Amino acid sequence: MRTGADDEDQKIEEEQDSFNWMATKILKGVVTRYPSLEVFDEKIAHLTIVKKQIAEIKQSYDIGWLRVNSLPLIRELEKTIDAWIIAHTSFLLNNTTRQIENIKQFIHDVSEGIKVVPKSNESESEKAQLMSVMTHLRDVKMIKEKTLEQIDPMKQAIMLMKKHQVKMDEDFLVTLEANKS
Repeated sequence: MRTGADDEDQKIEEEQDSFNWMATKILKGVVTRYPSLEVFDEKIAHLTIVKKQIAEIKQSYDIGWLRVNSLPLIRELEKTIDAWIIAHTSFLLNNTTRQIENIKQFIHDVSEGIKVVPKSNESESEKAQLMSVMTHLRDVKMIKEKTLEQIDPMKQAIMLMKKHQVKMDEDFLVTLEANKS
């Protein structure tokens, strides 16, 4: 006889299995533990403000009879700030791009894997083909929900990148919507 605790344990185990399946297929090469998008947004916005403040610094100062040229320092500070902005936005871009590419590859693999369904299962090759099709269908069943849960966070990351004028090779929002179904 099952108890409520047993059912809850079973549900947690199924949830973990589903995540593990998704992780091997969709999260390959993707960093999953990182600060929230709000933290990225705040940091990038802060760095942008600092960059503007640096650009407003006077390029030369006269101290008595001495003239100090601060332009080389200003340029180095701007380069450093740009490098930090790029580090933050590149992380988001590369991580999101990798995840989208993994989803596209998974869809392609499944589509190719289920194209040929054997008419019977009498020969060894037909059995192997049937097992391959069944494996692809199982993979879809195991990761579909978890993968769909990842779509909104990816959309939010893309919107954040657009907000900060990150150049993207393609419109990933369109790509996500096209692959969502």
